[in-house]
Amino acid sequence: CLATLVIMLVGDTYTLINYVSFINYLCYGVTIIGLLVLRWKKPKIFRPIKVNLLVPITYLAFWAFLLIFSLYSEPVVCGVGLIIILTGVPVFFLGVYWRNKPKCVNRLIGKPALRCLAVLLGLLVVPGSAGTC
Repeated sequence: CLATLVIMLVGDTYTLINYVSFINYLCYGVTIIGLLVLRWKKPKIFRPIKVNLLVPITYLAFWAFLLIFSLYSEPVVCGVGLIIILTGVPVFFLGVYWRNKPKCVNRLIGKPALRCLAVLLGLLVVPGSAGTC
């Protein structure tokens, strides 16, 4: 989020759209790869929607072409997009992966997170609608 704010202040909207588009392409492809891995490693689990394997494989072929073309045509934009994605890695390790955090770290992370949650929940509540259906 902070990286996006910095990019918005420094760059133009077209560049920001390119960063987000590259990130979306990358995430969609990784999701489809995950689908294929689960179909291969756990074929017996329940799936509410099951498609022919030709569909995700075809999608991955087009995805790979678009990703390679993006890397070739705009390597700087793709690199910045990867850096934006990688800024989430420390957040993941600090907030999710590290289970036995000291109490001071929990307090440091917990208070701002609770404040953000309170603000978001406050935005979701429409004034004057409490108790009405």
